[in-house]
Amino acid sequence: MLRSEHVMARLSRGKLVPHRLSSKDERVRGVVKALVDLHAAHAGKPRAQLERELSLLEEEFGPRLDPRRGFRIVRALSKLLEEKATWAFPTEADPYTLRTRVFELAAALPEFPSARGILLGNTREEVLSRVSEETGVRDPAGLMYADRQGAQLLAGFEVVTPEALISRYNVAQAQGVLYSAKDLSVDLGEQADARLVFRYVKLLGLIYRLEPLDEGHRLHLDGPLSLFGGTRKYGLRLAKFLPGLLLTSPWKLRANVSWKGREAVLEVDSEASELASHYKGPAEVVSEGDVREAFAKAWDRAKDTDAWNLEPGGGILPVPPLKTALVPDFALRNVKTGETVHLEILGFWSERHLVERVELLREAAKRGHRVLVAAPESLSASPEALSAATRGEVVPFKNRLDARAVLAALEGRA
Repeated sequence: MLRSEHVMARLSRGKLVPHRLSSKDERVRGVVKALVDLHAAHAGKPRAQLERELSLLEEEFGPRLDPRRGFRIVRALSKLLEEKATWAFPTEADPYTLRTRVFELAAALPEFPSARGILLGNTREEVLSRVSEETGVRDPAGLMYADRQGAQLLAGFEVVTPEALISRYNVAQAQGVLYSAKDLSVDLGEQADARLVFRYVKLLGLIYRLEPLDEGHRLHLDGPLSLFGGTRKYGLRLAKFLPGLLLTSPWKLRANVSWKGREAVLEVDSEASELASHYKGPAEVVSEGDVREAFAKAWDRAKDTDAWNLEPGGGILPVPPLKTALVPDFALRNVKTGETVHLEILGFWSERHLVERVELLREAAKRGHRVLVAAPESLSASPEALSAATRGEVVPFKNRLDARAVLAALEGRA
């Protein structure tokens, strides 16, 4: 993912066109290959050295790509190559302990060894020798600041082709524009893999509304600028959605964006964008663990849940009177009565979103569908709104969804 300062786009008649590189341009391919080769040749060397050499390449290659923005392009490519690198500290010893002990011994000296307060000569060697004896570290002076980022060593690097990096750059620029999105909509054609798209929406915890169309569905997603809090984290999640969407077709995306103080529109079409995903599957997008997977495991371990079977969600649950639909995560089936209760676990949510969800629950209930919604308390824009909704069939949770809380709601004890 790129930082905001790496994102570039031009505004043309109200429409945003993210910056792109051509894999057919020999100049571009040459610069990209040089950046990849530099990283590959840097194995086992400090990060600070790599950053110095990248700065030199930035000055050399930047003007070749673009006289005005070349340095930003090189920095963006380098940022994407960081995703392919793994770093390790040069020692297992604790540098903080080393330098603390050096400073303690130096402070215990009867007087400063020199007017500048710098350890010199025999005094310096005596202090370092004592620290070495105490800690077992042969070179305490060289490792005192080994916990600094610049001292990290490149432990591994996944070499990529110039074509792959250029493709990743083009997608990343479009992703970066979504950091400033107010909202976006995606028209999914009938041939699109809707289940895969909804899987990404769920894993990323995006605020969604689903509208059935004559042919396919229209997926509405809130943008980070529509929220009161957590906008940076939500913006990153929304940007991660795009490569997942690229795994299927056909679709058309339209996002309303606030770009440098002006209102603009980003339009991406699966048939014309020529963008390609770098994702291999949904498991890549959420590194901190999935609330749904954790809940399923907690349900299996919990007691007193034998009366209900936990099953995967049954797909789209239409609510025609409101011209929308729900996509529950689970179905809970009563072993004795056969009653089925749907469960949807929200990720991010706003007060408006929760109010709309409660209205959906009521309308679904009129049609014979009982639905529970689980909402994280930490994202509450209004604790009062969540408290009021809880009196219906909204189950609040903190970090993890408790199986007992869902069981209580199922049995009407919430």
